[in-house]
Amino acid sequence: MACLLLPMMIGCGGGDSARTAKIEGLEFDSITTDTTVRLVADDAQSPTCHIRLSIQYAKGGKQADAINDSLLHSGLLVPDYLAIGKEHITMRHAVDSFVKRYVADYLKDMAPLYRQDKDHATSYNCEYIVSTTTRNGRDNMLSYVADTYSFAGGAHGFSQTLVRNFDASTGKRITLTDVFVPGFEQGLCDKIVERMCKKFDAEDIEGLREQVIFEGIDPYPTDNFILDKDEITFIYVEDEIAPHAVGEINIAIPYSDLEDLLRHSN
Repeated sequence: MACLLLPMMIGCGGGDSARTAKIEGLEFDSITTDTTVRLVADDAQSPTCHIRLSIQYAKGGKQADAINDSLLHSGLLVPDYLAIGKEHITMRHAVDSFVKRYVADYLKDMAPLYRQDKDHATSYNCEYIVSTTTRNGRDNMLSYVADTYSFAGGAHGFSQTLVRNFDASTGKRITLTDVFVPGFEQGLCDKIVERMCKKFDAEDIEGLREQVIFEGIDPYPTDNFILDKDEITFIYVEDEIAPHAVGEINIAIPYSDLEDLLRHSN
């Protein structure tokens, strides 16, 4: 099947310093790519696939390699093609491989459908955009934030904020169990529900459920969180705990309200 691959632009650059962490011993660079593929080259009505990635990566020794390897295998890019192998690859090679695989799957999956349904060509357009930033957190922590948008037909696209946290001195990924004492789950859930009730003007969990938040499921602390200097922000992405119209839900809790749960409180 014929297809048109419009020029791919991949480059490196320091990026916006306001969107890049400042950590001694580590530097951050970025790789950008902007690619559009038309399903059928000589068909002006043919659907297209558009991918735009701006991916920051760490430089500066073993901890930088550890951060980059963890990022590549952590599911920040979807589909998570890179999770299968654990071998070390460069960020440039990973981005290039991801784009090629994404395009190949689009052509393979969408072509047969489009040939049988050309009256609904726009249904087979797709778009995938990822823009990443890094930010300084508490106790030499690094938060890596990926703002993503994906559209694959349907009534709307999906926006998500995905976060991975690292110890900048070692490159080790930080999870909730590294931040909080054993048995933290219920206490943290209570704090999250309390803050969420204030945000949505509800008296308790049942009031939230009346607004279709946590409906049919127990509250839980998401592992999608940002470790800022003064607070931790839990990010529930679109459609995770509430209807799409509610959008992403961010719940920020100061460390001062979590002193009895933190391993190392500020």
